[in-house]
Amino acid sequence: MMFSKSSKKFFCILFLSLALCFSSSLFAGVNLKNGNFYISYVDLVIPGGTQKLEVNRTYNSKTTKAGWFGYGWGSSFETALEVFADGSAVVHENGSGAIIRFLPKENVNTASASEKIVKTMKEKNPAMSEKSAKDLLEKLKGDSDLRQMYSSKFGVKSDLAVGTVLYSNISGLQELRRTKDGYERRFNDGRLEVFSANGKLVKIADKNGQSIVLAYKDNLVESIKDSNARQIFFSWYPNGKIQSMWTTNNTSGSGKKLEATYKFDNNQNLEESTDVNGNAYKYKYDQNHNMVSVTYKDNSKLEIKYDPKTQFTTLVKDRNGVETKYAYASNPKNASLHYWTLVTKPGIDKKPVTNRYEYELKKKNDGSQFIYRVLTEINSVKTETVYDEVSSLPNKIARGSHVTQFKYNTKGLLTEKSSTSGEKVKIDYNEKLNKISRVENNDGWTNYEYDDRGNLFKAYNSEGKSVALMYDNRSGLIKTMVDSDKSSKNQRVLSFEYNALGKPVEISLKNVGKINVDYDNDGEIKKVDSKEGHKMALQVTQAFQNLLSIVKPAGVNLNL
Repeated sequence: MMFSKSSKKFFCILFLSLALCFSSSLFAGVNLKNGNFYISYVDLVIPGGTQKLEVNRTYNSKTTKAGWFGYGWGSSFETALEVFADGSAVVHENGSGAIIRFLPKENVNTASASEKIVKTMKEKNPAMSEKSAKDLLEKLKGDSDLRQMYSSKFGVKSDLAVGTVLYSNISGLQELRRTKDGYERRFNDGRLEVFSANGKLVKIADKNGQSIVLAYKDNLVESIKDSNARQIFFSWYPNGKIQSMWTTNNTSGSGKKLEATYKFDNNQNLEESTDVNGNAYKYKYDQNHNMVSVTYKDNSKLEIKYDPKTQFTTLVKDRNGVETKYAYASNPKNASLHYWTLVTKPGIDKKPVTNRYEYELKKKNDGSQFIYRVLTEINSVKTETVYDEVSSLPNKIARGSHVTQFKYNTKGLLTEKSSTSGEKVKIDYNEKLNKISRVENNDGWTNYEYDDRGNLFKAYNSEGKSVALMYDNRSGLIKTMVDSDKSSKNQRVLSFEYNALGKPVEISLKNVGKINVDYDNDGEIKKVDSKEGHKMALQVTQAFQNLLSIVKPAGVNLNL
């Protein structure tokens, strides 16, 4: 029996829950905290395995660097590492604009680092007065951002010994280790990034050993290749900007060359781009490299305006002509640490609606800042969130009389959640993997067990429901899933077979039947077929619903 279009859509959603579907994406917006306009594209994707090989790029109006794609643009493969005079390090997430700071477990010696910076500056500029040096020294001691800026500008770095480990709780638990060849960044989910001694990204790997290697020639990336032999090649303009990237690893297996191309103006601004699917975009910028418009194939436009003094985004007009306006203000007594943004856009009745987003920051002992409090007023509903200094995660969220509180362990992992509604959640962790091992909430408990790679292989709860997962050793894809229920004594055994691109082509349910899936040349689902018809689809759906209910118990989130 061949399934309908709605069934095909269901199976794509089903496979997405297994991280097996892919799609190119574009998103844009404004960071309400700093007025930064951002927009992202995915120009080339090769699907398959547990991770797709793709090149994405993101524009950030607040970024002053000119990377592969010109001023303001960055990609995940441009992620770079920098070590500073105070013994800390920063990873520049060039694909997203985020900056992740790594620190030693002991306190940073801000005084010693500041003295090193000032000493180097005086050596390079003997005319620097003692008063200027003294004033700068005091500023450097209390401002981590200023130390990083001067440390980078004057090349003052700490020589980290091999084996030194730095830590970060930003965007989850992370470790940065100095090796004899460079640095290794390890994530709590098992991911690994390897950097050269000069901070360039050279390798990415997941918990199953699937890796991506960057090959450089004359300081530019020549190719990117993964452990499944998928490869992307690059060509460059003489000024170091990307001219094109291409691959022959397409979904049809025909060997046809798929290419994305780029053109720049004389100011190193990306002027035109065309992705592998032929989607073409034209970009315009002001004299400060701020993007002011994107023109699409149908001649529709996305337009952006900025404040001439602060360079904050003040207006975004989408392709349909809908305008969103942004206004910024601050506390005159503490402008750098207490400010807010007003966002105005048409409501349902097309009348303007204004929402307010307030931010209050505090300083840590080393001079770095963290968000202490955020107060939002959306559709006249106020929500206040107070954050933890160590983990940067919420300590308390209050909306009216409803309050939710959170507690964390020394690693910044959520251990308790309670609210005025009576909800209580307690979470334990696997000490080696820092992954959830047990959750207790108002409905009961759920336990989790993992293999040596950190893959979930068993989950079971107080209701007698359990799921066991087995993986392919090479690809890390789920090979078998056993879904059991003690109360009904039912058990379902699902087996999966995949094509060369890691997409499921057959799902077998023991003693019931099979589902076969065919794909077109673009990797989209073309046909879903099963002799057992909807009976088979229902059984598979129920098995995955059970998996999701066990893997994601109620309350394990940082929401109200």
